[in-house]
Amino acid sequence: MLGASGRSDQAIPAAGAAAGALPQAIETALGRIDQPPAASPGQQLALYQPQPPRTAGPDRRTGGDLDLHYHMVFDPEVVPFKREASLDEVAGNLTMHASGRGLVQLAVGQLARVGHELFWGHLQLRLTGAAHVPLPSVAPTSQVLSWQPVPAVPLQLWRDDAGNFTVTSPHTGVIELRFLMDAPSGYFAAPLGVGAGRDDPPQPPLPGPVRTAAMALWPKLGLSAHSERGAAIARLVEYFRAFEPGAPPPETGETLADLVLGQKGVCRHRALGFVILARSLGIGAHYVSNDAHAFAEVWAPGSDGRGAWQRIDLGGGADSLELHDAQGKHLHQPLHRDPFPQPPAYANATGEIKADGAPVAQAWAGAAKVKGADGLRTGGGDRAVPGKGGDAGSSQTAGQPARPLGVAEARRVWLKQRAAALTAPPAPPAAGQVTAARESSAKAATRLTLAPLQPMAWLGEPLAVAGLLHCSGVAATQLAIEIWLIDPAQPGRGELLGVVPTDAGGQFAAQLNLPADGDPRVYDIVARFAGDALRTATDSGP
Repeated sequence: MLGASGRSDQAIPAAGAAAGALPQAIETALGRIDQPPAASPGQQLALYQPQPPRTAGPDRRTGGDLDLHYHMVFDPEVVPFKREASLDEVAGNLTMHASGRGLVQLAVGQLARVGHELFWGHLQLRLTGAAHVPLPSVAPTSQVLSWQPVPAVPLQLWRDDAGNFTVTSPHTGVIELRFLMDAPSGYFAAPLGVGAGRDDPPQPPLPGPVRTAAMALWPKLGLSAHSERGAAIARLVEYFRAFEPGAPPPETGETLADLVLGQKGVCRHRALGFVILARSLGIGAHYVSNDAHAFAEVWAPGSDGRGAWQRIDLGGGADSLELHDAQGKHLHQPLHRDPFPQPPAYANATGEIKADGAPVAQAWAGAAKVKGADGLRTGGGDRAVPGKGGDAGSSQTAGQPARPLGVAEARRVWLKQRAAALTAPPAPPAAGQVTAARESSAKAATRLTLAPLQPMAWLGEPLAVAGLLHCSGVAATQLAIEIWLIDPAQPGRGELLGVVPTDAGGQFAAQLNLPADGDPRVYDIVARFAGDALRTATDSGP
């Protein structure tokens, strides 16, 4: 369901379960995802051991990385963006570390929040008495709704101002931990608004010499103390996404200037420079890393002008990314598209994550190829889901060229693939197609009509649309309607303009901005309801 500020995933409790117990399953945009099964007797789970150091600093190893390894903890999995170390304090030598400020104990057992998505976690932890043991997370403001340690030892959950999560226990030894964590939809991507004020959470101040060095770089990036917050963030993202792996720039004795102006390096160089420049402008930012990637979090203004943490991928540069513990898991798909500029150096370096050899609708500007993704689920079964630069696809016999599709047929294929990606979670192996067909037949039929409120609009201008979702015998209140812009010449490159909720009668209306950077031509506007546990998917047609 679409909440006030994003998706609102639902937890499905197990019949007769005690308060605080793990729910039986969660209902997400990818469909129902059952709780991860507990380890069977004798089964060996991989022990979770955070890989990145708890510090980050400038270095001159700016060439591309080789093979990176990413261990999947969550389902849906936010590849490659799980949070292991979030750094918020900058030293005079530009080294960042976690300040540990604001460490508080959190209650476990909260209810699911509106506008938040749910994620299963499953790992082994080594507890060492009262020591704080890192726990990976999805977002800095996440909550743990429920958890189940085996053996059943007492646990306490903690979080600091940078969003680092840890657990403590009087127990010493290895435990298996299954938990349910939430995260706000807007954290993964959200349209940028105009900042209405300075509402950033408190962060350690930059050392004076570091801020002075950063301020000296503002004019070279087109920034100033008067830059509007959203515009400044977008400019910083555009600049640091233009970095490329390569030989380090000549040393001038000004370490920050060498790092920023040379525009050479991989993810850790980009994230470090971005965070320091953002902080110099008074914008809250964290440097976040895991076993394969480093990225940034920034306090970005939303459509209401108020700030919230938003994840920002600045790219990287590696030969390959190998996924571990991927079997049977789903890839998370953000509700909104990336709102930031994508310069050629970033867009051209983007490698698609693949599942069973088929690209899925998530890309990472860091790895040219991905290994070990067999069994990774995207909600689309064995269908290819168009990603960046993907095409609609068609049936093809080995050794023979693909049959060209007509425009109308290609559009229809694209829509069916999109529907499959959002509404058809793979059936359990034992259930097979009979169970899937039975579940589909039990859903209420839907029909969607779309009525543009104006005859035409130019690229870069707002477009008013309205429509009606008909549901047979089931309420249609607050359901998410996707509005897509589809190029008839390249139907595989549909662009999501926005998501609009229905009212009590199933009606919806919105004014959406058309992208200004498209090729001038006639486009189709298509509305799409992704379906849910009670209703079938439908679209307004090409």
